[in-house]
Amino acid sequence: MNIRLLLAIATPLFVASIFSSCDDDDDEDTAKLNSYQENKEYGEKFLMEKRAEEGITESASGLLIKVNTLNPTGIRPEDGDTIYAVVTGNKIENKQNEFRYDTIRTSMHGQVKALVEGVKYMTVGSDFDFYSPYYLAYGTIAYEGVSREPKMKVTVNPYSAVKFNVKLLGVKKLDK
Repeated sequence: MNIRLLLAIATPLFVASIFSSCDDDDDEDTAKLNSYQENKEYGEKFLMEKRAEEGITESASGLLIKVNTLNPTGIRPEDGDTIYAVVTGNKIENKQNEFRYDTIRTSMHGQVKALVEGVKYMTVGSDFDFYSPYYLAYGTIAYEGVSREPKMKVTVNPYSAVKFNVKLLGVKKLDK
Protein backbone atom coordinates (compact mmCIF):
# COMPACT_ATOMS: atom_id res chain seq x y z
CA MET A 1 0.00 0.00 0.00
CA ASN A 2 1.20 3.49 -0.78
CA ILE A 3 2.57 5.20 2.36
CA ARG A 4 0.84 8.50 1.50
CA LEU A 5 -2.50 6.74 1.19
CA LEU A 6 -1.94 4.93 4.49
CA LEU A 7 -1.08 8.22 6.26
CA ALA A 8 -4.06 9.95 4.67
CA ILE A 9 -6.38 7.28 6.08
CA ALA A 10 -4.69 6.71 9.46
CA THR A 11 -3.94 10.30 10.51
CA PRO A 12 -7.56 11.51 10.83
CA LEU A 13 -8.49 8.33 12.71
CA PHE A 14 -5.53 8.74 15.07
CA VAL A 15 -6.30 12.41 15.72
CA ALA A 16 -9.98 11.63 16.28
CA SER A 17 -9.09 8.92 18.81
CA ILE A 18 -6.82 11.31 20.72
CA PHE A 19 -9.52 13.97 20.96
CA SER A 20 -12.22 11.48 21.89
CA SER A 21 -10.02 10.12 24.69
CA CYS A 22 -9.54 13.70 25.92
CA ASP A 23 -13.32 14.07 26.05
CA ASP A 24 -13.48 10.85 28.08
CA ASP A 25 -10.93 12.29 30.54
CA ASP A 26 -13.02 15.46 30.86
CA ASP A 27 -16.13 13.36 31.51
CA GLU A 28 -14.22 11.28 34.07
CA ASP A 29 -12.93 14.43 35.85
CA THR A 30 -16.46 15.90 35.89
CA ALA A 31 -17.90 12.67 37.33
CA LYS A 32 -15.14 12.53 39.96
CA LEU A 33 -15.75 16.17 40.94
CA ASN A 34 -19.48 15.54 41.24
CA SER A 35 -18.89 12.55 43.54
CA TYR A 36 -16.53 14.56 45.77
CA GLN A 37 -18.31 17.92 45.54
CA GLU A 38 -19.21 17.75 49.24
CA ASN A 39 -15.50 17.47 50.19
CA LYS A 40 -14.63 20.41 47.96
CA GLU A 41 -17.40 22.61 49.35
CA TYR A 42 -16.63 21.65 52.96
CA GLY A 43 -12.93 22.44 52.46
CA GLU A 44 -13.68 25.80 50.82
CA LYS A 45 -16.02 26.74 53.68
CA PHE A 46 -13.47 25.64 56.29
CA LEU A 47 -10.70 27.68 54.63
CA MET A 48 -12.94 30.74 54.31
CA GLU A 49 -13.65 30.62 58.06
CA LYS A 50 -9.96 29.96 58.84
CA ARG A 51 -8.92 33.06 56.78
CA ALA A 52 -10.86 35.27 59.21
CA GLU A 53 -8.96 34.01 62.26
CA GLU A 54 -6.31 36.17 63.87
CA GLY A 55 -2.75 35.16 63.06
CA ILE A 56 -3.56 33.58 59.69
CA THR A 57 -1.71 34.82 56.60
CA GLU A 58 -2.65 33.86 53.04
CA SER A 59 -0.12 33.38 50.25
CA ALA A 60 -0.79 34.31 46.63
CA SER A 61 -1.53 30.64 45.85
CA GLY A 62 -4.21 30.36 48.55
CA LEU A 63 -2.13 28.57 51.19
CA LEU A 64 -3.11 29.68 54.70
CA ILE A 65 -0.20 29.99 57.12
CA LYS A 66 -0.17 30.15 60.90
CA VAL A 67 3.15 30.73 62.66
CA ASN A 68 3.25 28.82 65.95
CA THR A 69 6.97 29.39 66.60
CA LEU A 70 9.45 31.36 64.50
CA ASN A 71 13.22 31.13 64.94
CA PRO A 72 14.48 34.46 63.56
CA THR A 73 18.08 33.25 63.24
CA GLY A 74 17.49 29.85 61.62
CA ILE A 75 18.47 28.82 58.10
CA ARG A 76 15.75 29.12 55.45
CA PRO A 77 15.43 26.24 52.91
CA GLU A 78 15.54 26.87 49.17
CA ASP A 79 14.71 24.79 46.10
CA GLY A 80 16.88 21.69 45.94
CA ASP A 81 17.80 21.66 49.64
CA THR A 82 17.17 18.59 51.78
CA ILE A 83 14.96 19.23 54.78
CA TYR A 84 14.62 17.40 58.09
CA ALA A 85 11.18 17.94 59.57
CA VAL A 86 8.37 16.44 61.59
CA VAL A 87 5.20 16.59 59.49
CA THR A 88 1.69 15.81 60.68
CA GLY A 89 -1.25 15.90 58.30
CA ASN A 90 -4.91 16.25 59.20
CA LYS A 91 -7.72 15.80 56.74
CA ILE A 92 -10.37 18.49 57.05
CA GLU A 93 -13.37 16.79 55.45
CA ASN A 94 -16.16 16.48 58.00
CA LYS A 95 -13.68 16.12 60.88
CA GLN A 96 -9.98 16.48 61.42
CA ASN A 97 -8.24 13.13 61.52
CA GLU A 98 -4.46 12.79 61.78
CA PHE A 99 -3.14 10.67 58.96
CA ARG A 100 0.62 11.06 58.93
CA TYR A 101 3.33 11.68 61.44
CA ASP A 102 6.84 11.41 60.08
CA THR A 103 10.26 12.68 60.77
CA ILE A 104 11.28 13.16 57.18
CA ARG A 105 14.57 13.70 55.44
CA THR A 106 13.73 14.62 51.90
CA SER A 107 14.47 16.91 49.02
CA MET A 108 11.78 19.53 48.62
CA HIS A 109 11.25 18.33 45.03
CA GLY A 110 8.33 15.96 44.54
CA GLN A 111 6.54 16.88 47.75
CA VAL A 112 2.97 18.15 48.08
CA LYS A 113 2.81 21.71 46.69
CA ALA A 114 1.58 23.10 50.03
CA LEU A 115 4.65 21.74 51.82
CA VAL A 116 7.11 22.86 49.14
CA GLU A 117 5.71 26.39 49.25
CA GLY A 118 5.14 26.55 53.00
CA VAL A 119 8.55 25.29 54.09
CA LYS A 120 10.18 28.17 52.17
CA TYR A 121 8.59 30.60 54.66
CA MET A 122 10.13 28.74 57.60
CA THR A 123 13.52 28.77 59.30
CA VAL A 124 15.14 25.89 61.17
CA GLY A 125 13.59 25.67 64.63
CA SER A 126 10.21 27.01 63.50
CA ASP A 127 6.78 25.37 63.83
CA PHE A 128 4.06 26.33 61.32
CA ASP A 129 0.55 25.18 60.45
CA PHE A 130 -0.42 25.19 56.77
CA TYR A 131 -4.07 25.00 55.72
CA SER A 132 -4.09 23.84 52.15
CA PRO A 133 -6.83 23.98 49.53
CA TYR A 134 -7.20 20.69 47.66
CA TYR A 135 -5.21 21.89 44.64
CA LEU A 136 -2.10 22.43 46.80
CA ALA A 137 -2.57 19.18 48.73
CA TYR A 138 -3.42 15.91 46.96
CA GLY A 139 -5.63 17.47 44.28
CA THR A 140 -8.01 15.18 42.47
CA ILE A 141 -6.44 11.92 43.67
CA ALA A 142 -6.89 9.96 46.89
CA TYR A 143 -4.01 9.73 49.39
CA GLU A 144 -3.61 6.64 51.55
CA GLY A 145 -1.91 7.26 54.89
CA VAL A 146 -1.61 5.71 58.33
CA SER A 147 -2.70 7.40 61.54
CA ARG A 148 -0.24 7.49 64.41
CA GLU A 149 -2.38 6.31 67.34
CA PRO A 150 -4.24 4.07 66.91
CA LYS A 151 -2.52 2.70 63.81
CA MET A 152 -5.15 2.62 61.11
CA LYS A 153 -5.38 3.32 57.40
CA VAL A 154 -6.77 6.74 56.58
CA THR A 155 -7.81 7.95 53.13
CA VAL A 156 -7.77 11.60 52.14
CA ASN A 157 -10.38 11.81 49.40
CA PRO A 158 -9.98 13.81 46.20
CA TYR A 159 -10.78 17.53 46.42
CA SER A 160 -10.06 17.59 50.17
CA ALA A 161 -8.50 20.49 52.05
CA VAL A 162 -5.68 19.42 54.38
CA LYS A 163 -3.93 20.88 57.41
CA PHE A 164 -0.19 20.24 57.79
CA ASN A 165 1.83 20.96 60.90
CA VAL A 166 5.56 21.21 60.18
CA LYS A 167 8.40 21.46 62.66
CA LEU A 168 11.54 22.25 60.66
CA LEU A 169 14.49 20.52 62.36
CA GLY A 170 17.26 21.08 59.84
CA VAL A 171 18.30 21.99 56.31
CA LYS A 172 21.13 20.56 54.22
CA LYS A 173 21.96 23.10 51.53
CA LEU A 174 22.24 21.95 47.93
CA ASP A 175 25.87 21.71 46.83
CA LYS A 176 26.31 24.31 44.11
